[in-house]
Amino acid sequence: MATSRAAQLWAQTTRQRPRAWVTVWTVVLLFSGQGFRYLLGVPLYSVLTALTVVAVVVTFRRSLSRLQVPALIGTFLALATLSVLWSQTRLVTALAAGVLAVTTLVAVLIARGTSRGQFMAFLYRGLQVSLFGGLLFEMYVAFVVRADLPPLATDLSDIAKVDGGGEPILWSRNNLLAGGPIQGFVGNRNPFAAIALFAAIVAVILLLERRIRLVDGLVTLAVAFAVHLLTQSATVTVAAVYLTGLAIAALLIRRAQPSAKRALSFGVLACTAIVAVLTLKFRAEIFAMFDRGPDATHRTRIWDQVVEFAWQRPEGWGYVGYWPIWEDPYATIVERAGVVAAHAHNAFLDAWLQLGFIGMALLLVMVVLSFGSAWRLVERAGPGDTYIPLGWALLTAALALQALTESRLLIEGGWFLLVVLYVSGPGVFTLTIVDPELVRTGAPRDDAAQAEDPLTVLERRTG
Repeated sequence: MATSRAAQLWAQTTRQRPRAWVTVWTVVLLFSGQGFRYLLGVPLYSVLTALTVVAVVVTFRRSLSRLQVPALIGTFLALATLSVLWSQTRLVTALAAGVLAVTTLVAVLIARGTSRGQFMAFLYRGLQVSLFGGLLFEMYVAFVVRADLPPLATDLSDIAKVDGGGEPILWSRNNLLAGGPIQGFVGNRNPFAAIALFAAIVAVILLLERRIRLVDGLVTLAVAFAVHLLTQSATVTVAAVYLTGLAIAALLIRRAQPSAKRALSFGVLACTAIVAVLTLKFRAEIFAMFDRGPDATHRTRIWDQVVEFAWQRPEGWGYVGYWPIWEDPYATIVERAGVVAAHAHNAFLDAWLQLGFIGMALLLVMVVLSFGSAWRLVERAGPGDTYIPLGWALLTAALALQALTESRLLIEGGWFLLVVLYVSGPGVFTLTIVDPELVRTGAPRDDAAQAEDPLTVLERRTG
């Protein structure tokens, strides 16, 4: 009897509800990892992470046979692993490469085991928890603690300083009632602002898809906007303005005649290039609008040192993810830049530093192809088709923009989301015509895993 009951429970772990809960929790853990390290310390955080990985493998075990890591992602992962051979910090590289491999496994399993629409809904809930939880955390500090709050676990206090400039690490600076900047549960205002941006993007897409209630989406958008204002992140503000323009352009292309779609699409991409050049040219004036210096809050000093050391070793110094700033060359970069930092504040420069030109090129291609594959579907979409590919395109663009001032694309939530987006879209350089069913519903016609999903069947019937 007990054996039969256990077998039933084991079989139920692969159902939609357990997969939904596990996916939502995984998103929360990956996007708010620093907060959990501040709360629990590295040992307990590691146990929590291991349990999460086990939960993903158990609930998505039916997708193990279709794991199929894409070649480009596999090549990047292989390069990171092989860099142990020439790494300046071999033990750190071995650990970081292992974490990267596990994160990739989790991302591919979840991407293969959920329909595109389902994943967007699960991503939304995870980001929503991170967003609301971060704001509630700041409210707790403001009304209960009423003082600066350092991390409860201090085992990272000597190595996890980010832009601290020698100041003590603070989990929260108790700035909510002062109007900001607030740092949220994640303990850093820029990642917290990025969470708000991602949550807003997914909320808009799901509202257009009518997958969530209007009140649900509007409340999330309001909280995301409030958090954005309270974080005072200039980088995310610039990204939000660009993404708003991109979304409006995509909606116009969607309603255009088929003969005009391609011309409009190229026009949007050309305008994007022009805006990027003008932003670089007039960056001082743009940053001054947000009360920031033209050096992007001292980041240019870090970038100069990163480039100098990257030139010294074309093969890279070894993949490390977060910098071990007690070891060279990272200790020297921090010393010369005069800013305590745990990464290069630019994912592409960081990939160059850690994995050489090949690593940087692979990351760039991965981002470009992820956006390109999604944008192909956006170009072909018309009234009545799914908005899911637009969400892929906007999320990829948001990740790329964040990568210009943060290195989180190489680790945790950034890498997880990039892998899922890369796996979700069709190949860019395919010789076959894009599957019309993929344009219409966001799900390929012959995807056996999704065909088994009742929600996917309903999507196909109702459009």
